[in-house]
Amino acid sequence: MGFVSFFAGASPLMARDAGSPAGAPYITPETIDLSAILSGPPLPGSPAAKADMEAVLALQASRTRESIAQARLDRKQSVFRFSDVLGPEFRKRRLPHTAAFFKQITHDEEAILATVKDRWQRARPFAANPAVTTCVKRPTTGSYPSSHAALGYLYGLILADLVPDDREALMARAEAYAESRALCGVHFPTDLAAGKRAAEAIFAALKTSPRYQAAFAKVRDEIQGALRQ
Repeated sequence: MGFVSFFAGASPLMARDAGSPAGAPYITPETIDLSAILSGPPLPGSPAAKADMEAVLALQASRTRESIAQARLDRKQSVFRFSDVLGPEFRKRRLPHTAAFFKQITHDEEAILATVKDRWQRARPFAANPAVTTCVKRPTTGSYPSSHAALGYLYGLILADLVPDDREALMARAEAYAESRALCGVHFPTDLAAGKRAAEAIFAALKTSPRYQAAFAKVRDEIQGALRQ
């Protein structure tokens, strides 16, 4: 699914769910070396970098009132943004184990991504080109990789494991959650692609964690029970 197509049909760093601090991690930055997995952003002035900027400007031109509103809602770092796929029963108040589980996932992901963001310090699109306008708050961290995109894809991958019948719709929602960042001029497409690769690597590492597996089983039961009602 492309950048424009999802947003046309859709009727930071970021904010996160409020609550107590996260607990013991499922995985740590020492578990996975993203610097060995990610290739880095395009070199400034290269054809790939120019194509990246052209894509951002094309997305900017495609913005609609609806796509901007969706992107602003998706600025929130919350797995419950996926309720438009899983339905109204998928909400924090009804799913305390799920909320705590994904709070820890968010904490672990942020800690891991922080280890590589400083490595590249890529300028954001709006900093690299004054023609780029933004429709969400301008982050101050480096652009590559996109931690927000990584988190969205990670949420999607885990939810697809929890509710496999909705896998396709969940991954499409994860893509839209990520792509809102390029639509609003705060990330390049290659930042999002790197975020997706990071999410896939983190997801694979999580599945080797006994703590994660135990929590996952409890969350699966809670979600499936709620969605059956």
